[in-house]
Amino acid sequence: MLLDIVEEASPLPAGRHKDIRRDVLELWRELTSEKSTRQPDYIGEPAKLAAYLRYFLPWNVVRLAPLLAGLELGLEPGDAVLDIGSGPLTVPIALWIARPDLRAMELRVDCVDRVRRVMDIGATILEGLALRAGQPFLWKVAVKKESFSLADDSERDRYALVTAANVFNESFWRVKGSLSERADMLASSLGANVAPGGGLLVVEPGDPRSGAMLAALRESVILRGGRPLAPCPHSAACPMAGSFLSGAFRKDDDDAPRPDGRTLERVVTARGRSKAPWCHFVMDPGAAPQRLVDFSETAGLPKDRLIASWLLLQPRPPAGSRESSPPDRSVRIVSDAFRLPDGGAGRYACTKTGYALARDSLADLPSGSLAVLDAPLPPSATERDPKSNAVLLRAHSAGIAPQELPYKPPRDHGKADRDADRGKPAGRSDRGDLGDRAPRSGDKKPGKSPERTRKPPIPKRGEARKEGGSSGRPPKGLAERSPYQRAKKPWGPHKPKRSS
Repeated sequence: MLLDIVEEASPLPAGRHKDIRRDVLELWRELTSEKSTRQPDYIGEPAKLAAYLRYFLPWNVVRLAPLLAGLELGLEPGDAVLDIGSGPLTVPIALWIARPDLRAMELRVDCVDRVRRVMDIGATILEGLALRAGQPFLWKVAVKKESFSLADDSERDRYALVTAANVFNESFWRVKGSLSERADMLASSLGANVAPGGGLLVVEPGDPRSGAMLAALRESVILRGGRPLAPCPHSAACPMAGSFLSGAFRKDDDDAPRPDGRTLERVVTARGRSKAPWCHFVMDPGAAPQRLVDFSETAGLPKDRLIASWLLLQPRPPAGSRESSPPDRSVRIVSDAFRLPDGGAGRYACTKTGYALARDSLADLPSGSLAVLDAPLPPSATERDPKSNAVLLRAHSAGIAPQELPYKPPRDHGKADRDADRGKPAGRSDRGDLGDRAPRSGDKKPGKSPERTRKPPIPKRGEARKEGGSSGRPPKGLAERSPYQRAKKPWGPHKPKRSS
């Protein structure tokens, strides 16, 4: 239904239908690998606006809807909501779809963005959803052309809920200063819009930089007197902060201490990892309509996995209120399931103790689940995982259905060539099909990358190139071309530029 309303609110000219897949692929490149060349008001260009509405808007709604459906936002009739960097009203649209209980509630929704045209189209789409549902539209939506500044902490209107989705993952890093200083600026600027007792929801891509930014923002809000509502099960230092080093672990000479000298409580963190873990969650794309899935595949950008980093904070708890954090026995499941050396399954999790490795029935819960144990959490001095330093956490429950992990054999790109030399069919080995045997303790863990491109085998030295190009393959069409493919430069370290 959303895709039909998008076509009605912003129809494509007759001659643009054949170019929409190319426009989607070009916009994807600008949003990922070519960020430096993108203009701040890129979404105002007709081709990019059409691509955003037909690919990025629906996928962002699919990613936000299950998150908003499970959050306690604390909204009441007559409350006001502010959506920063609203774009085509992505968050209000996802909120309408995910929360039928809020549709009959009178709310004031203020949306701000740099481009007014895209917000007007989003407002039309939101009203179209209400019309298709046959319900009266009681939300009072107002759009305003405005740029959000991290350095502006002046007093403004107060809102019961302030939201921002995919807004600060770039602008945050353009501000000068340390990570903590930038987080303090962002916390102060966002907190100026939140009413006492109100909530602040920030959702960003699940990449390492966004995870570090949200960990720094979380610590700044807590040290200013606020508290995390979700997904954090505690108010201590974040055990999955990525590249952000909490003040609880800094030495006196590492960084300037805070003026008030406050720090968070220390927790167990990871060690022995080439890349520090960051908090991000995996979401099931199964709720996406088949029409969107088919369009994404033909555009060369299939989606089989959605990830996001997010925080729901309360910057100004009401006076005299008691902290309403989850119980001390709470466990937040974070990672995907992976196979352990002993053949069992595990998932990394966050607890009040810190970084934990969930096993047994806890490993059968999906990413993002919050479990409350019957017994107390194991202390930090208990058994640890020797590889990650995570506290081992075991729990059994008959109400959780066990999940089988698919076995993926180790990759061997030269295996096909060796089999061909021996005259055997591809995919077979001397020991038979690897898929026929049971997984062993030494098997490699399945890959976790959302989009993985298989690399071609390295040609043997002296082997002549095949005709038809450097790779010996016919040129691919737009739908088959990899988004990561780039044109080769005509010069290199051994072939300098020509100078006149």
